[in-house]
Amino acid sequence: MKKIIAAIIIAIGGGFSVVQAQTQEVDRTVKEDTIWVDYKTRYTSSFWDNFYVEADFAGRMLMGAEDTHLSFGSRLKPGFGITVGKWFHPDFGVRLNFGGARLKGWNSGPTGIYAYDDGWVEGFDPVQEYWKGQGVDTQNGYRQDIKYYELNADFLFDLYNVFTSHNRLNRKWTAQGYVGVGMLRAAKYHGMEDNVKVGLRVGLIGNYHITDRLGLHLSVGSEITDANFTGELGKGNKFSGILNGTIGLSCRIGRQGYRVVRLVPQRQLAALNNAISLIRTEQTVSGDTIVMKERMATGSLLIPSVVFYPGKNEFNEELQMVNIFRIARYMMRYKDAKIAIVGNTGGTDSRLARRRAEKVRDLLVNKYGIFPQRMEIRTYDVNAKYGVTGYEQSVNFTVIE
Repeated sequence: MKKIIAAIIIAIGGGFSVVQAQTQEVDRTVKEDTIWVDYKTRYTSSFWDNFYVEADFAGRMLMGAEDTHLSFGSRLKPGFGITVGKWFHPDFGVRLNFGGARLKGWNSGPTGIYAYDDGWVEGFDPVQEYWKGQGVDTQNGYRQDIKYYELNADFLFDLYNVFTSHNRLNRKWTAQGYVGVGMLRAAKYHGMEDNVKVGLRVGLIGNYHITDRLGLHLSVGSEITDANFTGELGKGNKFSGILNGTIGLSCRIGRQGYRVVRLVPQRQLAALNNAISLIRTEQTVSGDTIVMKERMATGSLLIPSVVFYPGKNEFNEELQMVNIFRIARYMMRYKDAKIAIVGNTGGTDSRLARRRAEKVRDLLVNKYGIFPQRMEIRTYDVNAKYGVTGYEQSVNFTVIE
């Protein structure tokens, strides 16, 4: 009887030992496999890289309060633009733009360009006389007909990259915003004298990359400048607005692309080095390597897990591919072993969990040549089954034979 009682006690103690050993194994798994690395990514390139040129057909119109006396069609006039730009980073760049156009508007106030210039004397206004000659009643105002050129410097920022880091570099469609400053010069024309003003610019650009070099783009923007730019007197501190839209072709010139540099905080780099050291100290066999120091029993949870980004079917390859490699080594060492690839549903819906498990299985098959018949796809809450935390957003592995 005493022997029976002793055997029961030993069995219970052994059972507790097995449970404790498995719990320790799971705890060690969580500590090793849930290292999150907060990379700071930098994009570098030569100064002569990532240049482009553009040629535009433009439509522009004056947007002053009195210009509404003319119809939309009467104010909209054609123009042109030539641009040279450079992207310093996937998120921002600069450009220089030269363009020209005619502008049509209406002025109901005093005529003339300046109160005192060579063509204007008391009782005689060259602009007024010109429009009288064209049959315009200048007592109610007169038409403005302006030829001008502009030189602009703009700062560009990628609107897509502001909101997401996915696929930052190679997209068919891109959307950018710009802010800048321009110098506008009105030519001597129809009574107008030379007139130089500074304008502030803002706008949006949409691009479609037809090829790696050639692209099509549309833009819409506006510019604000001094009201005297249009030759109006007595406007004080008022402003004139110019609305512009362009369509054109762009061409990337020279070398394109960036060198991606990822900076890792020192404490996280130390964690990565520790993980690598653990792998290097694993037991090895001549001509082959193994992931475990011994073959694991059926139902055991294998140490590596693959941690995915929350809510996504993607993971940090630099950190997690080593864990897939460790599973592949185990399967290579024990060639008759079979495993279940478990998509963890703890904090994730079963559909996404299954897709994650299938992605890992495909990597084991296509990258390491593991037969798919040796693997099964399963989904369940690993956290609840093993009574642990830290396995959220993961794919795990258990021995089934």
